[in-house]
Amino acid sequence: MRYRVLGALELWDGDRWTSLAPAKWRTLLGVLLCHANRTVTTERLLDELWGGEQTPQSAAKLVQTYVSRLRQSLGDDSGQILITHKQGYKAHGYRLAVETAEFDAHRFEQLVEEGRRGLDREAPEAAAERLREGLAMWRGDPFADVPTTPSVAAETTRLEECRLQALDARIEADLRCGRHAAVLGELEALTAEHPFREGLRGRLMLALYRSGRQADALAAYRDLHRVLDEELGVEPIPPLRQLQQRILSADASLLAPPNPGADRPAPAAAPRPATRGPRQLPPASPAFTGRHGEVAVIEALMEADADVEAETSAGGRPVVIAAIDGTGGVGKSTLAIHAAHHLADRFPDGQLYVDLHGATAGLSALDPGEVLGRFLRALGMDGSSVPSDTDEASAQFRSLVAGRRLLVILDNATGVDQVRPLLPGGTGCAALVTSREMLTTLEGATHLHLDVLPRDQAVALLERIVGAERVRAEREGAEEITRLCGGLPLALRIAGARLAARPAWPLRTLVAKLTDARGRLDELRFGDLAVRTSFQVSHDGFRLGRRSDDQDAVRAFRLLSTLHGPDVSLPVAAALLDLPADRTENALERLVDAQLLESNDSVRYHMHDLLLLFASEQAEREESEADRTAALERALSCYLATTQRAVTLIDPSRPWPRQPVEGRVVPLQDRGEAEVWLKTELPNLLAAVAHAVDPARPEPLVRLGVGLTQALQWFLYPRAHAQDLQTVNELAIRAARRLGDPESEAWALDGLAGAYWLQHSYDDVRSALRSALEIWRALGHREGEQRSLCNLADALSELGLYDEAIAVQERQLALARETGDLTAEVIGLGNLGRAHRGLGHPETALSCFRESLEHARRTGNIHHQGFALYEIGITYMEQGKFPEGRAHMDQALPVWKRPGTHESWRGHTWSGLFPACMTLQIGPGPR
Repeated sequence: MRYRVLGALELWDGDRWTSLAPAKWRTLLGVLLCHANRTVTTERLLDELWGGEQTPQSAAKLVQTYVSRLRQSLGDDSGQILITHKQGYKAHGYRLAVETAEFDAHRFEQLVEEGRRGLDREAPEAAAERLREGLAMWRGDPFADVPTTPSVAAETTRLEECRLQALDARIEADLRCGRHAAVLGELEALTAEHPFREGLRGRLMLALYRSGRQADALAAYRDLHRVLDEELGVEPIPPLRQLQQRILSADASLLAPPNPGADRPAPAAAPRPATRGPRQLPPASPAFTGRHGEVAVIEALMEADADVEAETSAGGRPVVIAAIDGTGGVGKSTLAIHAAHHLADRFPDGQLYVDLHGATAGLSALDPGEVLGRFLRALGMDGSSVPSDTDEASAQFRSLVAGRRLLVILDNATGVDQVRPLLPGGTGCAALVTSREMLTTLEGATHLHLDVLPRDQAVALLERIVGAERVRAEREGAEEITRLCGGLPLALRIAGARLAARPAWPLRTLVAKLTDARGRLDELRFGDLAVRTSFQVSHDGFRLGRRSDDQDAVRAFRLLSTLHGPDVSLPVAAALLDLPADRTENALERLVDAQLLESNDSVRYHMHDLLLLFASEQAEREESEADRTAALERALSCYLATTQRAVTLIDPSRPWPRQPVEGRVVPLQDRGEAEVWLKTELPNLLAAVAHAVDPARPEPLVRLGVGLTQALQWFLYPRAHAQDLQTVNELAIRAARRLGDPESEAWALDGLAGAYWLQHSYDDVRSALRSALEIWRALGHREGEQRSLCNLADALSELGLYDEAIAVQERQLALARETGDLTAEVIGLGNLGRAHRGLGHPETALSCFRESLEHARRTGNIHHQGFALYEIGITYMEQGKFPEGRAHMDQALPVWKRPGTHESWRGHTWSGLFPACMTLQIGPGPR
């Protein structure tokens, strides 16, 4: 789980940043994040949540409810993230377990500390980059949408002070790099906003002086002196007074150093005679951002190469090789060239570079023999002496570089066979290799896989290209551009270049152009750069390939675009492609090798958003509409058939309309496997519903989507997925109306009422159920009518309309007895008991609950037995009969542990037990 508080409070749900709607939930999470990894006592939480209000009598119970809801939002079913600390049977406090990388405030402070260390070791460029990356994480005021509490207020103040200190440090780093002109405007604004911060004023004086504005620098000092004297009656600190004197005397040492921005180089391994070998590196990108971990790995590899003489005396060692892989446009070449420039001083005998054209549209990959000819000539060999045989030329190359310190960059390699002949063999040499494929058989190589940039680094890259002020002015627009570009550096460079070429454009103009998914790849091209062209090279490698499995791979790439979920499992992909599992796996793994798919476990596969758009284009061009529809129908059938199987395993007695479907079924053996499958696939299932019921889809796909909604009801509702439940049922209602299918519409209206119930919107519950009842009665569907009447009576009770609830419930019970539906009678008696209890008729309520319990035991439904025992216990407790209440609650607790029950009700039962335990001064019964 990831959290953001440097702006509005947000959670990352695995696909997007989301907010918590209820203010109390946000307050609870905000306070826990203020004290991340520390226990916050329940008493402290009560003060934080209701400090300025009248604390309700049920406050402690409400905290437990908020904690439960928050755990659901965090996906923390086991309580391993939001941890309860107990004293005896009672919750004493809560601790939110947070890793540094998961929390933007902690990551920000980490980057600031790294920046300060960079300044301490005289590495201002690296320091500025770290500090700039940290500051780019800020989206607004900390905890912007969290109600103010003592903890939130204190943490907000602390973080804002940290931000000012980070700004100060970043400006110091920029000044050391000679960027005094670039920071002038920022310094003037900051000193106006914070007139008493003398460090900022000193940096403003220095920037003005270095910009040739000595008089303005002295005026800045006079202004500070006046403000301090008038407001505080003090003088500027001694270092500032000394700086004024140095400016007055035009001290030349205040000017920028002759080589600003150069981080102090690593010490040379040993003095060497001056030589001038080949220097073939292309220019480094001035917009290079992030990749700190990868650069550090490359530098660490080269450190081992520093003492050549010691290595040689010890018998030598293999050449150092760093092999960088990643999808097209992810920045492999940019990283290699940046690292090569940074390391160039360690390789005084030269740097050889070649683009092997393994990823260049319209060009064939270079032959190793041709490349060796270039290298040998660059090293001084006469062209007529270059061997024509590749093996001989490779041996000659290794002989020529033996004893030298040479760096070789092999960019855009097609594979290991192209790379091997081009590797130097001598100690003291090193090679950086980039390729879209992971060169796993390249002996002795250290492999670095590049992923897309995280959001903060992506925004920092955009800032480098477009300008810091422009990005800060439209921070949300910048973040949306990075999201639409999927963090892909090539796409971000193109987007940045377009904005830089149109300085009058607001960022929202480009956001609007990129939002249209069908035209996004058209927008992501500028000059000689195009995302589509980069992807086309890999696609065409399969389309024109000669291997027997190339066509399986390219067809899989295209058809995977018909699915709209975040990932796809191997069994579903096999259904989509209508291929055996082993052949499907081989095709998908080929795509993984080519960086067109991502996979961590050979079980689930994910495609980058921009690649998905490209795959969709290719599918429309190469696959017929009938083939695309048939593939999607096979995948949806697999989803529906497996979901129906899983829900039946979880709750075999639950009545719901199972739709006959022919399709592959993922093998699930028991309830545990069913739970895991549904939890894992839920994002894909929700996306499948939305995609299937789209008005543009043919009727068979729409019916599969509606059936999938019906199957998901009794997985989503018990787990309180209110928003998901509402979304899919609203989609299903509209789809059922288009299909002219009133029964499916009524089921969806009933499901929508369940979503409203979870959100405590009981008026909406009543409205949805009354619409469902009209349909059930028109159809003569007694079972559906009973179900909706039961739910309607419950909603009326929640609204305090107990008399109306009793009338509705008695109508339902009459239908149940008329049809001999004992299960419906069990549910109805429970609802009737709650309504009588609400009216203040406890004995009548107890009679209803006891009859419900008796019938539930006859049907064998342990879920209903647990409810009846719970309701009897609550009724006794409301009468002050705590021993009787505890006895029934103790009986209810073990019920919730058994398969087929709602585990969340175990927590409700525990909460109900607390009053009895406190009164009787005893502990609860069996857990």
